[in-house]
Amino acid sequence: MSAYITVTVMTDSIERFLNMCRHKNIGFWKISETEQGFTANITREDFFQLKDICRKTKTTVRISKRHGIRFLLFRYRRHSSFFIGIAAACIILYSCSLYVWDISFTGNYRYTHSSLCKYLAGQGVYSGMQIRSVDCDSIETALRNDYPDITWVSAEISGTRLIVHIKENDGIKEDIQTDSTPRDIVATCSGVVTSMITRAGTPKVKPGDEVEKGQILVSGIVDVYNDAKEVVNQRPVSADADIFVRVDIPYEEHLPYLYEYKEYTGRKKTRWLFGIADREIEAGVSWSSLKQADIVTDSRVLKLTDSFYLPLRTGRKQYLEYDIKESRYTQEEAEDVLNQKLKIYLLDLIENKVQILHNGVTINDSGTDYVMTGTITADMPAVGYAVVTMPEIEGNEETKAVQ
Repeated sequence: MSAYITVTVMTDSIERFLNMCRHKNIGFWKISETEQGFTANITREDFFQLKDICRKTKTTVRISKRHGIRFLLFRYRRHSSFFIGIAAACIILYSCSLYVWDISFTGNYRYTHSSLCKYLAGQGVYSGMQIRSVDCDSIETALRNDYPDITWVSAEISGTRLIVHIKENDGIKEDIQTDSTPRDIVATCSGVVTSMITRAGTPKVKPGDEVEKGQILVSGIVDVYNDAKEVVNQRPVSADADIFVRVDIPYEEHLPYLYEYKEYTGRKKTRWLFGIADREIEAGVSWSSLKQADIVTDSRVLKLTDSFYLPLRTGRKQYLEYDIKESRYTQEEAEDVLNQKLKIYLLDLIENKVQILHNGVTINDSGTDYVMTGTITADMPAVGYAVVTMPEIEGNEETKAVQ
């Protein structure tokens, strides 16, 4: 109901008053009895029909409250600034809806939000650009081409937001052959072959053989036999295989006795941030009296809904003062730090499909620092690619045609 009124009815004959209202189809709702009558809600149209009934029943009806936009506009009909403000707000909101004010990423773990935003800015995509100028297909193609670890990208516009969904490669990016160019598989490291699964090509080694870096493991030349099992031809192929070679990886890590650390003094300064589009100002106490400080920034973009962001930002910067102190690692602390570094190194190997078999490292005190040395025995993927050695198939017309 667009407009209705809350009235207070004062009468000595409530039943007669209500019966006459019913006769004229005048309705009330939310009726509450009072000492002199009752209060209720009535529509604006029905209210103007009460005049004759009130005269006949000697009833007094007073307006307690008016509800609805119609009454509100009538109240401020002479306040032009009120309507100008509403019109200006509508124009501003519509203008804001034509631009991108927030760029967000989902699924990114290896690459930070700031680095991806900086990359998009280099591609001409930035907060504050017109939505109609955003080419989501170009964004997806550029990210896939320039970031090898990103395997899938989807960009979409939602309100005034540009949302980029990303899926990163969980492991190393494998060398996928996209054409039929003839190639050999060569060893990328020296060691003993522990496992070998050949899908295309001619194996030149077998598990248990010792190989050298650069040695051909699977040839890209395949013999063609006739029904009598005689070699009648040779043809080049794109060799494909999974090969692991056992190697001893030398490991060495040094840790100086002394290290520096931050000791916070407890003094801090706070400055408030206010931003419009790409402009930003700070207000608050100056932090110049602090000797050196870490800066912690907490800001957010204002929004009307989850998809309608505004070109306004608020937040604060906290400057936390600290002093640089120097200390020395104890034996136990040094072992913890070096073991943590070794753990990170091993996890990086495992992420690249290296199978760790034995970890033979020790920690020693060299007199100037702590040293972790030793060897790590592992089965390592040893697949590299090289152009097929042509002299082996020289004179073969089929091979020349392929090249």
